[in-house]
Amino acid sequence: MLAAFAPMLILPVITRVAPEGWASFAAGQSVGLIGMIVMMFGWSIAGPVRIARAADQDERAHILAESFYTRAIAAAIVLPLAAIIAAAVASPAYRFDAVAIALASALGGFSPSWFCIGAGQPAKLTLYDVLPKLLAAAGAVVLVLLTGQITWYAVLLALFCIVAYAAHARREMRGHHTGRLSVGEVRHALRAQLPTAAIDTVSNSYGATPVPIASAGLPVADANPFASADRVYRLGLLAVVAFGNAFQGWVLERDATDRPARHRLAIISHVTLGVAGGLGIAILGPWATAIAFGQDVKATPIACLLFGLAFVCISSTTPFIRNVLVPHGRFRLVLAVTCVSALAGLTVMISGAASGSATVIAIGVLTSEVITMTALIIPAARLLRREAATPTSPS
Repeated sequence: MLAAFAPMLILPVITRVAPEGWASFAAGQSVGLIGMIVMMFGWSIAGPVRIARAADQDERAHILAESFYTRAIAAAIVLPLAAIIAAAVASPAYRFDAVAIALASALGGFSPSWFCIGAGQPAKLTLYDVLPKLLAAAGAVVLVLLTGQITWYAVLLALFCIVAYAAHARREMRGHHTGRLSVGEVRHALRAQLPTAAIDTVSNSYGATPVPIASAGLPVADANPFASADRVYRLGLLAVVAFGNAFQGWVLERDATDRPARHRLAIISHVTLGVAGGLGIAILGPWATAIAFGQDVKATPIACLLFGLAFVCISSTTPFIRNVLVPHGRFRLVLAVTCVSALAGLTVMISGAASGSATVIAIGVLTSEVITMTALIIPAARLLRREAATPTSPS
């Protein structure tokens, strides 16, 4: 939850120092988010489960080494592509800033958050993931105000995160693993992670596409308010991720004897968060964005309503995917539904950009989440009933 507030320290400064570059900067962040998801290579979903079920620290260190190799391979492809795409969707005057924040955001793919979540170590999560982002944002506030250059946020974010991620890896692997893997081990890790990586990439990457699509297809006067509505929605999704992370390790604990009750609490909590957050975005979104980002770029009521409904759907669906379908190995089902919903949503969003309608783009976001929710909750509920009737946990 603290990580959700880190960008809020700097974004209001950026929208006031360079209001005309807000949509380009937000588009760069979104491209970077997509890059981060691809670079994470599914470890944010499968990683906590493996760490929670690991027998000892040696096994955890080996899993961490696997993750670095697979993510480094992904990074070699992702980072250049992120730079190219960010440059393409940004306005010429803010192209460099968009590329810089895209690269800095993509480096989040090396975050150890999933490891700390699976190990049940919130203090390390704060130290190695949340604190660097807060420090980067706080430092950038000062430098951006002094220099008028919004690129400082990207520079500090990349610097603080790289140092923190390296420190975590050194601490967890020292005395337990050399950090070296054979070619065969790397190939096995890539194959093992590929299904989850595909699910994570498709399900989350398309969610970061609305702002780049809006920035490329709408006039700046329409793209800026849309970017503000999307930013509030994205900040809210960090709460969904925080809930998902917190409940996943707890629900799937190896020695849990009350797993059905834990599932119920996770589901109820996510639905409650979805309703509360959705209402907050729909009702308070225009007012909040006017205060945070300025009157010139405040979100429209209709965009906030549509994003609020999408928030209800995605929060309600999260525990069924992370705690039920993925642990039961239903990768193909999740991937198939995700691909269909992403394709449907992107089709609507692109048509909205072509027609110059920010509202239609927002409808595309909602379309994707409605399809995902309706297609996955029923099979997940069946698995829950079957699990409750079986004394053993899913493998």
